Amino acid sequence: MPQPGQFQPRGEDWIPRKLTDIERQIRELAAANPFGPMGIKPQSGGMVVEGYQTVNGPMTITGSLDLPAGSVSDSALANPVQTATASNGITNYAIGTTATVRASVTLTVPTGFTRAIITATATAMGANSGATADYLYGAAVVAGVNGGELYSSAAPGLGASLAAPFNPTLTGLTDGQVITVGVATRTGTSTWAADPANQAAISATAIFIK
Repeated sequence: MPQPGQFQPRGEDWIPRKLTDIERQIRELAAANPFGPMGIKPQSGGMVVEGYQTVNGPMTITGSLDLPAGSVSDSALANPVQTATASNGITNYAIGTTATVRASVTLTVPTGFTRAIITATATAMGANSGATADYLYGAAVVAGVNGGELYSSAAPGLGASLAAPFNPTLTGLTDGQVITVGVATRTGTSTWAADPANQAAISATAIFIK
């Protein structure tokens, strides 16, 4: 019987048993996921990340990013939309036959925004001081572009009124750029004399988008 502390001879099956143990360890290592505790599961062509993850530092994504709807708040996007509103008007003025901007407002592009959806509504009223029937024309003008005239007829001594909307989308805007929005009016055949009933107003809203 071997004495304690003496070298113990190995049996003839030692090498096969050792090889079997090594093969088992290799299989276990191959099947193991060292990133499992972190919620990372490798799979063919990529990986699945589960649970809460924190990235401290920059991250570059070169492919598409698919996020559930509503998962990113506006605050997380550094305010992707801003709005501005303004209105102005004029009264008791003479209305000539040449389309002229009577009242206007300005909207300033915030820093970091390059597009704007403009909602402009021009309204106008007028009293026909001429001797024959005539027309009152009105239009909203955004950044120098006439949104298209609408008109209303008026018999001598009577009045006319109208509303003309214009909703363009502006692109290529720069920080601090001023957008002018106005109301233009004219008559068809003769000048209508100044009258308290002659009124023109513009109301504008801008939705700025990055």
